[in-house]
Amino acid sequence: MVPPVPDHVQIQTVTGCNASCIFCPNGKTRRTIPSGRRMDWNLYRSIVDQSIALGIRRYSVYLMNEPLLDPDLPKRVAYISARIKKPQYVKVISNGVLLTDHMAHGLLDSGLKKLKISVQSLDALTYYHVMGMPLDRTLRNIDRFMELKIRGGYIFPQLEIAMIDTNKGGAEVIGMRRHWQKRGIKLNIEYFENRVDPNRIQGSPVNHDSMKIFSWCQRLMEQIFILYDGRMVQCCADWEQHSMMGNLAREGLADIWYGEHYTDCRSRFASGDTKGMICARCLKQDGQNG
Repeated sequence: MVPPVPDHVQIQTVTGCNASCIFCPNGKTRRTIPSGRRMDWNLYRSIVDQSIALGIRRYSVYLMNEPLLDPDLPKRVAYISARIKKPQYVKVISNGVLLTDHMAHGLLDSGLKKLKISVQSLDALTYYHVMGMPLDRTLRNIDRFMELKIRGGYIFPQLEIAMIDTNKGGAEVIGMRRHWQKRGIKLNIEYFENRVDPNRIQGSPVNHDSMKIFSWCQRLMEQIFILYDGRMVQCCADWEQHSMMGNLAREGLADIWYGEHYTDCRSRFASGDTKGMICARCLKQDGQNG
């Protein structure tokens, strides 16, 4: 099964996260995953250059982490931005707690096109329960970022708010949408996944709907996921790192993407044969396949 050119790539430039979201496996994996490991710059440049040569459209400088933990994030974004053109663009998702003035200025100047910040509630107690952090700091950082953007006359990055539809914050969706619309900021509601660990997440108190196996998923067909040391995992939900597709520290990106292992996985998935694959254990809220 010959795939098209991958549409987007996610690159983990640093490991770990400063939050403790109840729906996220970060810090809860069976495999010990060290925090604070940063991607080598030579490896990073090689990955970006190969991705551009391959024709990838979207560059997401994050993967299973809090990207603002990397002090070089603005420079990494700028390295991509200087080498791509429309419709290619760079995107970052963050919890916003580390969006200091210094980081904000760096991102505003980096050529970043989209910054999405995870805000799971506008109620301080609910927010803290879900994310393990103080809400007021995040909201101050968002206000300050918007102030700096307007003052500097920046068109980009486009700021959006992301919210997972859980039973802890889900009741706030209407109020959240109104709150952010008044500020000219789009709210994205994203649906709950088990992150490939049904036994741990299926019975979680945050899930308010039944869950079922994905009927279809585009990730294997169009997305690339690269860990800080160059290893490529099959999916952004593969927190336990079960499904290694290759290693960019010693292999070429195109060789891996079009190689035998990837091709076999895609063919099996397309035919419905997911036995032994992480896809066989991946669940999503009922009615939200895709």
